[in-house]
Amino acid sequence: MALHLGVKQKQNLQLSLKMWLPLLQAPIQDLEAIFKEYSYENPFLECKSSFESDFGTTSGGSYSSDGEFDKRHFIENMSLYEESLYDFVDNQIYGHLFPTPNSQKVAREILFYINNEGYFEGDVEAIAIKCGVTNEFVQSVRKRFAYLEPSGIGAVDLEESFLFQLSQLDIDEELNQFTNKLIINLKNIDKYYKHHRFEEAKDLIHRFNSPPAVAYLSEQPYIIPDFFVEIGDDINIKINNSYYPDIVVTDPFKTKSVELKEKLKEARDLVNLLDLRKATLYKLILIIVEKQIGFFVGSELKPLTMATVADELGFEESTISRAVSNKYIKCERGVYSLKSFFTNQVSKNLSSSEIKNFMKNLIENEDKENPLTDEDIIELVMKRYNMSMVRRTITKYRKLLDIPSSKERKKVYKINS
Repeated sequence: MALHLGVKQKQNLQLSLKMWLPLLQAPIQDLEAIFKEYSYENPFLECKSSFESDFGTTSGGSYSSDGEFDKRHFIENMSLYEESLYDFVDNQIYGHLFPTPNSQKVAREILFYINNEGYFEGDVEAIAIKCGVTNEFVQSVRKRFAYLEPSGIGAVDLEESFLFQLSQLDIDEELNQFTNKLIINLKNIDKYYKHHRFEEAKDLIHRFNSPPAVAYLSEQPYIIPDFFVEIGDDINIKINNSYYPDIVVTDPFKTKSVELKEKLKEARDLVNLLDLRKATLYKLILIIVEKQIGFFVGSELKPLTMATVADELGFEESTISRAVSNKYIKCERGVYSLKSFFTNQVSKNLSSSEIKNFMKNLIENEDKENPLTDEDIIELVMKRYNMSMVRRTITKYRKLLDIPSSKERKKVYKINS
């Protein structure tokens, strides 16, 4: 009897976890649809829409002059939402390309270091150490991103992105090899103009995504914040209740059968799991705000890893990764994804984000007649932060910021003058 009870408890725990993780990962605007679906399958669960909010128009809806909530505007805002780049790629990490837990773990770690343009900016060796694999294995997993969408995602630069995109095309071998050659020699492409397939190859390259995630840059989705953060004498964090459905558990049948009792328990578990989602995200955001408090009062982001936050909350790092997926907060500086608050450490208390912002400001205010070279920039960075750094890192950051070289900028300045 005791053994049977233990098995039953384990099954119930597994069922709760099966419902819990997708619920934690789900975007806030999907919650109502998720619980509506559960209510269709569970006679004890009733799901009602909730349009109440302490924040009025900042929460995604609006109010008319007589104080009534404008549901039409609320629904229109919901319909504008689109899946983020991160989640779109994450949903492709399975199957024959990433068949093992190790390959999926490495792929998601790589994804974490893909920037908004779709380029990989992580450290292969650091990922290998973290995942307990070789550098070669990390690179082999990254190369498999060539077969994901958007085409070119996960490449380290424009050239590799074009090669990734070329590998997806069904073209004859001669055109494939010649296009490959043009991509490798993009700076001197004109010297191949006499080749009989030059126009074909050039036309293919013109159709490639540049940068690979350009579709996600051109049309930003309507973003619904999960929480609102206000910094005053205290840290004030408020949940966006407008998109949380009201869940009611009823028992009109005065349940007696075992099957119905299971459904009743499932309904109660779902209510508890929705509350747990709120509590977990609240704690997560509180830790992020405390760790990055400088950012919220106008400074730069500090180095912060998901492992650090996972340790403080007592969760696996993979759970934190799910929790930050497609979640946003609104503060005085704007709307930010939770993922953006995790940034690489360059040195103690210095993040790559801070260096990039410093570089961006330098270039925005540079002398148009004599633009800063990468050598100039690295000297200013090392002087500013009192640290050592190699030029290729600065060049890499400049490219990730989509800033042309000093020679190219000088040409642009002359054209625009």
